[in-house]
Amino acid sequence: MDDLSDYNTILKLIDFDLLEKSLTAFSIEKKLLAIAQKELIYIFSTQTKKQINTIKTYDGIIATLYFIPHSEHILTTTKEGRVIVYNYKNSLYSARLYSSLKKYKTQLQTKIISVAFNRYLVALGNSNGIIHIINLNSYKIQDEIKYTNASISSLCFTHTNELIIADSQGEIYLHDLCKQKVHKTIHTNLTNIKQLIHITNSDFVICNTRRNTLTLLNLKKSKIISNNYLTFDKDISYLTLTNSINLLVVLNNREILYVKLQNEEDLNSLILHNMIFEAYKLVEQNPQLIETKEYQKLEKAYTIKYLNAVNALQNANIDKAHKIVDTCLSLKGKKEEINLLFKAYQHYPRFQTLCMEKKFAPAYALSDKFPPLKYSKEYKNMETTFKKIYRNAQKQILLSDQNKAKELLSPYLIVKSKKDSINLILKYNQEFLEFLEDIKQKNYAHIRVLVKKYPKFADIPTYKTLNNSIYNALDEIDRLINAAKITNAIKKINKLKYATQVTDKIEKLEKKVLAVENLLENYEENNFKRCYELIDEEPFILLNLQLTKMLEKHWNKLINKSEKYALYGNIKGIKATLNELIITKTRAKRVGQLLRTSFIVQINDLIVDKKFKSAQNFIYSYIDIFGIDKDFYRIIKSYENKSSHKLAIISEKQDRLPRDSWIENKLIIT
Repeated sequence: MDDLSDYNTILKLIDFDLLEKSLTAFSIEKKLLAIAQKELIYIFSTQTKKQINTIKTYDGIIATLYFIPHSEHILTTTKEGRVIVYNYKNSLYSARLYSSLKKYKTQLQTKIISVAFNRYLVALGNSNGIIHIINLNSYKIQDEIKYTNASISSLCFTHTNELIIADSQGEIYLHDLCKQKVHKTIHTNLTNIKQLIHITNSDFVICNTRRNTLTLLNLKKSKIISNNYLTFDKDISYLTLTNSINLLVVLNNREILYVKLQNEEDLNSLILHNMIFEAYKLVEQNPQLIETKEYQKLEKAYTIKYLNAVNALQNANIDKAHKIVDTCLSLKGKKEEINLLFKAYQHYPRFQTLCMEKKFAPAYALSDKFPPLKYSKEYKNMETTFKKIYRNAQKQILLSDQNKAKELLSPYLIVKSKKDSINLILKYNQEFLEFLEDIKQKNYAHIRVLVKKYPKFADIPTYKTLNNSIYNALDEIDRLINAAKITNAIKKINKLKYATQVTDKIEKLEKKVLAVENLLENYEENNFKRCYELIDEEPFILLNLQLTKMLEKHWNKLINKSEKYALYGNIKGIKATLNELIITKTRAKRVGQLLRTSFIVQINDLIVDKKFKSAQNFIYSYIDIFGIDKDFYRIIKSYENKSSHKLAIISEKQDRLPRDSWIENKLIIT
């Protein structure tokens, strides 16, 4: 995928020569472009190439800016360490989300280096290795993460609620939001990752190091799959995934490229047309397709082709076998497998003779050395015979006739691949049979006792299968809890009580059940204010709950409506929209910002209309409710300049109130 002729150039960046060197960001719909120059933000339409808004900021020189997905807001970080949210349609709304300003002169300045979004969450990576996760619905810091002292160069959320963290020393950490801990660390030589782009529904991440190539990383295998996944003729300035298959790339010469990542539909089309070789070539160039269901279909189609070749070789038709599979010889992952197939069937006559003479030890040894022989009817018959003898030996042990069991199994005692399973029933006989019955009945308490006493039991395939089923059951329990099917979840939890290998996971699920039951109880009682407070108190435990998603969607709808009222200075509209939710303590910061904005809009309108007395009354009301902050001090100065009247305010510091103290003010809550 490194031929630029395959890329579709959609447009050239607007000529911003007058704006000096600028920063860029694209909205999730890719219809907007934001440019920052010092403390100014310019919003353009990428369709008309016309400027649609200008935002004047007052919190320092802008370092980076991002459109917040699925909203009318843009998030900026400043060189002074502030994070500010603006409404890009109406510059009257702004909210300080976070500040890392120095508390004392000798303190080193902490900067925000990286930002990532996931639904209503935003993650901020600092130059000191700290990450803060903030809820955009409440403006509350929900978590603080630190795994490194190095600068956090890039962040990225996955669809499975993981946060991928890349530091400036090439370490990549996978942080599980729900478990609130890192579950994997990947060591790379990528010390300058500027962006991480997670390919939807896969274990793959695209790494942008600002060179002219993109690196592809496999999270599951913890390794770099390709250092040259995509190559361009200029260095990459910025990229984003517009949807699951389209990559928008901005080069440092201001050219924007639209790259279509090959997807499941492309692979499926090749499979349907029986173009197996071409399908594998597509996967070689696009390793992320390995994780798809279509790739499994491709593997099945190849297996059919492979087995047809096996059948031809068993019938001594070597030319036909070559004709079937030779087209796949140039494929990296199949060449060795195909060569081994033909080599194996050079020994097929010898294998047939050994099986016919019931020389099981050399027959099994030959099939282990050349696995393709295991597809033969002789091998399958040999395995069927062994299983019958093995079951018969187990019956003899139940009848206390160990000598008979040993006699039956004697032809297999020197077969390496059968030795462990034979020893289990001959040495531990009764205990082993009990163990198999316990597995069948899922008697976890007794299974635990036997595995502790006989560690070799843990190597039994049925035990491993049981373990896998336990982890599948845990996933099913989590799905039931997220769907609020608590009774069914509790029943399944009780069945796993004695599965000691997952005790900690069971305890967490039980904690989640209690949290969900509490939320459901308040929801059924229509106590929505308490519901939101519970969501904020246990943000990651309740993160995937369907009820949480529904409530957050409703909250977002109310806040968007309230923001429109705020931009018109309509305080009554905000109060009527939010009703009792206006005093949700855990969301006071978000609501308080709307109320401040509505006051400021009213004061500005009154100043413009030269209604200075009314403006003065509103200013004093604002100070009584919210105190004075830096932003409001500008409003006071504007009033004094235009009215030529000095307000009776002693000092800004004296009138500072706790940020959320407004929630107790009778002017607001009545």
